[in-house]
Amino acid sequence: MTTDLTTEILKQIRDGIKELREDFNQRLDQTNSRLGRVEQGLNDLGKFMRQIALDQAKHERFHTHHVERLEEDVTDLKERVQRLEQRTAA
Repeated sequence: MTTDLTTEILKQIRDGIKELREDFNQRLDQTNSRLGRVEQGLNDLGKFMRQIALDQAKHERFHTHHVERLEEDVTDLKERVQRLEQRTAA
């Protein structure tokens, strides 16, 4: 009778460990799946951010060029106005 009770307890322990292992493996698979989706999302975000940075650099170069041109035009106009004022004053 003691042997039967011990055997039954050991079977229950074995079955409990088996269920625990199956539950653990299922949760691990779910976690790995979620991590895969998160990793893919982060990779996509990284590509998106890189593209934004490249676009931003391109826009800055474009605007820098045009601001330089405008500054040159303003300087030219100032010089012309000064020459006109000098002619009128003379």
